[in-house]
Amino acid sequence: MAISDIHLCELEPTAGLWMRYRQAPYSPDGEIAAMLDALRGEIRKGTGGSGGLHTQRDELTLVLNGDIFDLDAPRVIDNESVVHDLPRTAEHAVPAMEAILRDHPVFVAAVGRVVADGHTVVFVAGNHDIQLTLPEVRDAVRRRIADAALHALAARDGAPAASAARELRAALEARVVFRAWFHRTRDGVIVEHGNQYDSYCSYRYPMAPFGRRRGEIQPTMGSLVSRLLVSRMGYFNPHVDSSFMLSGFGYLSHWARYYLFSGRSLVLAFAVGALRTMLELVRRRDPCRRALRRADLAAAARETGATFPAVVKHARLFARPAEDCLGRVARELWLDRLGLVLVGLIATLACLWWMPEGLAPATLLAPTLLVAYECAVPKPTLDAVWQGVNRAARLVARAHRAKAVVFGHTHNPEGSWEGGVFFGNTGSWSAAFEDIACTTPVFEARPLVWLRSEDGAAPDAPLSGGLLMWKDERFQPWRADARPSVPRKAEVAKRPRPALRPQATAAMRS
Repeated sequence: MAISDIHLCELEPTAGLWMRYRQAPYSPDGEIAAMLDALRGEIRKGTGGSGGLHTQRDELTLVLNGDIFDLDAPRVIDNESVVHDLPRTAEHAVPAMEAILRDHPVFVAAVGRVVADGHTVVFVAGNHDIQLTLPEVRDAVRRRIADAALHALAARDGAPAASAARELRAALEARVVFRAWFHRTRDGVIVEHGNQYDSYCSYRYPMAPFGRRRGEIQPTMGSLVSRLLVSRMGYFNPHVDSSFMLSGFGYLSHWARYYLFSGRSLVLAFAVGALRTMLELVRRRDPCRRALRRADLAAAARETGATFPAVVKHARLFARPAEDCLGRVARELWLDRLGLVLVGLIATLACLWWMPEGLAPATLLAPTLLVAYECAVPKPTLDAVWQGVNRAARLVARAHRAKAVVFGHTHNPEGSWEGGVFFGNTGSWSAAFEDIACTTPVFEARPLVWLRSEDGAAPDAPLSGGLLMWKDERFQPWRADARPSVPRKAEVAKRPRPALRPQATAAMRS
């Protein structure tokens, strides 16, 4: 069973509208815990067992498919959220991860109960928790989950004897597994977050996503925008596109309502964040090195058990990192249009200096250049990015001869059987609300992918199942009409909002 994109982060300590989606009452922890407990019950009903580490029973693999944690979100220091651009190293990532786990004990306890029942939990790294590739971060998560599992076992069966405690902890920790890039099951299921097919969030070396600085994770456009821009605009919800995809009048109204008397600057936050994002991508650019790439692919084959030729075919599908597509970055951040306007104004002033009588034509130069540029260089739509991710899933299946491929990342749940192969997307469990006050949830139901091997975990085991939803405290077949009740903002698109649209722009991948 797989879910993804929960985006657990340190909880916002205040109670106002600023970053309300990060406050404790709006966290999805309780919802996830209820679902996981129901899942454990379904497994017990299927085998008639009461659970236990060594009980013969159906084997469950719970895959937490990326962006479970959001380490790009602000840190909480001295009871205050502090935006940061700290190096993404183990030195900073471990304290951040430990703080997130402390803030979400309900989630940790629920995962621990899954492990205590004798099941396996797999964490697949996503673009917002890429730090799960670091051994020190993996150890921190593994310890906390094992502690929760031991607590669950002690509550159920009593504390183990001191002589058996160490062996029991080792057995529990062995059931907490990590994958840097993708997870491959013995019965032919590939589970991957999917950010590698999105230029704004892809890495050259997903197994060891470092740049020139040893031990420091290379920045992507998505991570930089999250830390330098989105985190500084707390009256937007990064999990909901309609909260920040506004018309010109919409932005003006938003600024007047929330920023005018707040002492915070919306324009300055965007301008500084956009410029710093571009400068960091240019400064930290690290061209591909063949030796590192080959070593990365070999490491993926070892970690997942996939064949090296299949991994090579898989990696050829990656989108080029944004640092190789700086023109596209500038367009996404509006820096290209700002530059064009400045060039037009300079040209206008020059024309007026040399030809004062040409005032009227000169004033039309800048807007004419801008309109011509917009027509000549169309901006890629967000739907085009998601369609590229979906196409990649079909090619991944072909590379591995897989019986199922499951992605996340897009926040758009999907599930279909095509020629005997299942293609799914685990959608999102994030704190997504239609309004800043967090009174109207975007999701009527929460998506999950549940696949079963009817004849055991063998290469020829047939699969069944697919995309389900958690609603009204029970598992239900996914319905196409399980969608938000609030239509997409009219200024964004003049069509009804389809089921659980992607909840972030290409620049604000969350």
